Formats: sequence, structure tokens, C-alpha cells
Amino acid sequence: MSSQEIEEATNAIRSHIVDFLTTLDDQMDEQRLSEIVESDGTLQSKNLGQTPERCVEDALIWPILETLGYEYTPRPYYPVGDSDEQPDFRIDNLSETVIGENKSVNNFETAQADIEGYLDSRRYEYGLSTDGFRWGMYAVEADDSGRANLLTVVEEQNIAPAVRRIARDQGLVSYTEELQENSTVEGVLGDFYQTFNHYGIRRAIGGLTEFYDLYLEVTTGNGEYQHLDVALVDAVEHPPDASQSEKLAFAVLLVDRLVFVKLLADRGILDRVALHAQWSEHNQGLNRFRGSFYSQYLQPLFYDALSSPKQQRDDELPEMFSDVPHLGGGLFEQILPGERAFDVPDSVMKPVLTQFIENEERTLVNEAAAGSILETYTEEFESRDLAGQMPQYYADIVDAYGAEIEYVESEIERTLRSFAATEAR
Repeated sequence: MSSQEIEEATNAIRSHIVDFLTTLDDQMDEQRLSEIVESDGTLQSKNLGQTPERCVEDALIWPILETLGYEYTPRPYYPVGDSDEQPDFRIDNLSETVIGENKSVNNFETAQADIEGYLDSRRYEYGLSTDGFRWGMYAVEADDSGRANLLTVVEEQNIAPAVRRIARDQGLVSYTEELQENSTVEGVLGDFYQTFNHYGIRRAIGGLTEFYDLYLEVTTGNGEYQHLDVALVDAVEHPPDASQSEKLAFAVLLVDRLVFVKLLADRGILDRVALHAQWSEHNQGLNRFRGSFYSQYLQPLFYDALSSPKQQRDDELPEMFSDVPHLGGGLFEQILPGERAFDVPDSVMKPVLTQFIENEERTLVNEAAAGSILETYTEEFESRDLAGQMPQYYADIVDAYGAEIEYVESEIERTLRSFAATEAR
């Protein structure tokens, strides 16, 4: 998450707070507003001309939810429970069922208690409680006695200190004591945004693994880490008639192939394949002037060795590939029209290899935890005898993506399905 994004979101939330305070200032005198902002005073309908909860929703909660990146439905209908026992809103762009309960300011505990009741009913998976100032995200877990306990999903946030400072800066409230909090408006709102933004919550509830984020960063540049200057899909050299879908498919296939090769090499199945060593050799002397690392090393490895039975391989294939096993199933075969005409400049291949494949820290391999596309295969390839057994590769990979389909770029998912169907025929 970039500092620019945090700054823009912080400024937007500050603007929402100013609008909310202005709304209250138009409806009540300074003393009454001071009781609410400086202490724990509550809003009353007679001061507002509408219910306090509705006022806080319209002027503060809904705008903040939008800045946090949520799509939501107010007063969603559920065919269970009484009409007065329905949540105030539902989050629509998370894979899990997340409902929300709003209350007027300085009434957070009531919102929290209502959410606990909703979650205990087993109708919903996660609940967000807020009074506009304090925010909490919760789930429930049954203890040994069967009693449901409220669990905090992310650290609760309280933006009231920022509201007080803004109200004072605007000259809207009177006060006799200086604020004791050392935090700044930017610090409070920045922490709040980083904790409760859509990306942070979907990560917290298990919807987006670090693996998928890293995967998207390499292929399309849409991840959160921003380590690559140019996304792979934008940097590949392609045939003149290649469509955007085919370019994206090539980028995805290349990353899948590299990660799979590294995984099998680490497990001793590809003994003589060492991407780091081969890159170093390629980058020395005149080798790099003979063509890209992709065209000189990876293309023969993928198309002429891994995808071909040993007895059918060309005699001119480099000797280093002579013992490479045949991996059937389609991953290393030419899937795209004119696939051999694609190429990857060394300037782009280097960061892909060094940062995301061969790096000892954050790599696509060691980030491939539960739920990743590689999990299906890590147990299958413990022995060389199984190295060639990759039936239905594309069916498997599409199924793996389907488990978290909302968190994979829709173009990638559609592309994989398209070429999965091609491979199956």
C-alpha cells in the first residue's frame, strides 16, 4: 500500500468528518456539540430533525465505508428473523458474509452487542460494528461448552481523537483542557484506513492470501507490493496479431512454469535445472548477445524437454536437459497461437527471477501456502516416479483459482478457463 494512497484516503476521511461536524453544528449550539465531541454525550432527534442513527449513517458512516473501498447494501433483506432484528447493512464485495450494525456516536457498545447476537445466530460469518467514531470487526467461536464468544478479527479503531482535534481546529467546540493524546489526525486516520480498508479486511478474513497478491504483482502489476517497474504482461514481446488476452495468458503461463520448475528443482526432481546458475552463466561474456534468457534457455527447457518424451527429443537439445523428465499434462506444451514467437527481455526477466522465484525471502514458492495453486502438487511430486503424472493440470489450476475467484483478476480467471478448455480438447 503506497504512502500516496494512505494520504489520499486520510484526506478523504478528514473531509467526511468535517462534513459531519458541520451538519451537527448547523443543528445545535456549541455547548451541545461540545458535549458530544469532547465527552460522551449522545445525539437526540429533537436536535437533528431525524433519528440520530440515520444522521450518523448518512453524514459519516456511509461516506467512510466508500472511502475504505466497500460496496454495501443498507437494510438488506434476509428471510429469517423479525423485521427489527435485521442488520443495518451488508458488505457486497467480500467473499464471506459480512454484515454491519450502526449506532449513533458514543454508543459503540450497543452496536457491538447487537453484532454478537447476529453472529451467534449462525446466520452470518463476520460482523462490523460502528458508531461512526469507533470501529470493530468480529467473528464468533464456540468454546468447549458450546457458548459463542466474540472474536476480534482486526484491532479495534477509534477515530474520536481525530474528530476532537478537527473540531477544535475548526473552532466548533469549546474546551478547558488541552488534549492528552499525542497522536496526530494523520496518524489516527492513517492507522484506521490501513486496518479497515477493503484490502486489509479481506486479507484478515482469509479471502486474499499473500501468494495471490504476489502472483498478481508479477503478472499484471496489480498487487500491493509494487516491486516491479513494469508488469510482465506489459513487457513481453509478442506477435503483432496477439490479443491482450493472449498476452495475459502468456504472462500467467510463464510465471506458473517458472514456479513449478523451481518447486520441482527444490524437491530434487529436476536435478540439473538451476535457474539462478543458468541465469548467471547467461549473463556472462557473449551469451547475453545471442538472445534473451527466455529464448536461449527457458524455451528449450519448456517446449523441447519437459513437454517431450525423451525418445522424441531433438539430438541438438542441450546436454544439460538430457535427464530432464517428461512432465505430461499440458503445462509446458505450446498452448497459445504462435507461442514460440513470444519473448521476454532480460531486463524484465531478471527481477522476476531474483525477486519472485529465486529470492530466499519473499518468493512465489515460499508464499504458496494453503489455498495456493501449488498446494495441489507439493504432495504429488515427492518422488521421481510421480514426476510425469500431471493429468488435468488446467482443470486443477482453474478449480484452485475458483476457490478464491473474487480475489483473482477476472481477466486471468477467464483466460485460464479459455485455455483450459482448449487443453482439454
